[in-house]
Amino acid sequence: MIRFDGTYFDGRSSLPQRVSVFFDGVFLHVEGSSLPEAYKVPLKDCVISPPLGKTNRSIKFPDGAICETTDLASIQKLEEYTGVNRTWRFVHFLESHWKAVALCAICLILFVVAFTRFGIPFLAKEAASRIPPGMMQSMSKDALKFLDTQFLKPSQLSQEKRLEITRLFRKTSQEMDPKTGYTLEFRKGKGLGANAFALPSGIIVVTDELVALSQNNREIAGVLAHEITHVKKNHAMRHLLQSTGVFFLVSVLVGDIASITSVAATLPTLLVESGYSREFEREADKEAGLYLIRKGWGTKPYQDMLDRLTKSHPGIPELGMLSTHPETEQRIKTLQELEASARKH
Repeated sequence: MIRFDGTYFDGRSSLPQRVSVFFDGVFLHVEGSSLPEAYKVPLKDCVISPPLGKTNRSIKFPDGAICETTDLASIQKLEEYTGVNRTWRFVHFLESHWKAVALCAICLILFVVAFTRFGIPFLAKEAASRIPPGMMQSMSKDALKFLDTQFLKPSQLSQEKRLEITRLFRKTSQEMDPKTGYTLEFRKGKGLGANAFALPSGIIVVTDELVALSQNNREIAGVLAHEITHVKKNHAMRHLLQSTGVFFLVSVLVGDIASITSVAATLPTLLVESGYSREFEREADKEAGLYLIRKGWGTKPYQDMLDRLTKSHPGIPELGMLSTHPETEQRIKTLQELEASARKH
């Protein structure tokens, strides 16, 4: 039997009355010298207030009367008997044990870090795969128009040189990703200098300055393979979606395509200001290196091009090949290790 003392309010006046309460397994019995008569009520018909620190607990009776008590242990026994307020008892436990609170805080931090590192990229990858091709094409065309007005000028390459690089591009794209329809665009770099970049639908832009900087077509092939990988792996859309936050990602995943158009205009700005993530750049470098190795050319042409690109125009906007990637020395070292590993196998 559970017994405790409390203060009773009949619900009709503010006059407090000292009472004694006991539970017989079914009924709560309320007795007090100032009460007209003792009465009982089924516990299942009563509402026990949730625990909150060390504040008084209360029981609300069906007729609106309330009994308050400082006997927290007895009320806890009533809760355990009936199974109510389980969640709140857990919260109360946390409030009463700082070590548990500290552990929960650490777990929360670890969850946020893990979700940011793995969860958001996973959601972005899934969301990017659900964007209709027609919308990707529209976004890419609009992005190119914006870049043409802000950063690029019409190409001044000779027709002969364009045809030569276009043939190289078609061969490279067919060998790397025959399922995607790629388009090659030539522009004068203006503020971007020697550069190349890819848009989600498969549009790849190469600047006149990059062509002039190259010493042979194998170097250009390495750059094209790098950009084709960005399209093949959907890096641009994944990068755009990762930057929008988890609620936007969920809306795309559940089919709210209208949400995509609201951020589509930020694609060119995002590419110019932040480029791709280090992870995406490493993946594109690896695929480009493997392609050159399969061709029997090795990664040296691409290494040379990376080194020359980095030194050519320091301080230009970090778009495409010069985006926020690992340091050039590390990229070159990684390519060398990739080639050495391929030779062993």
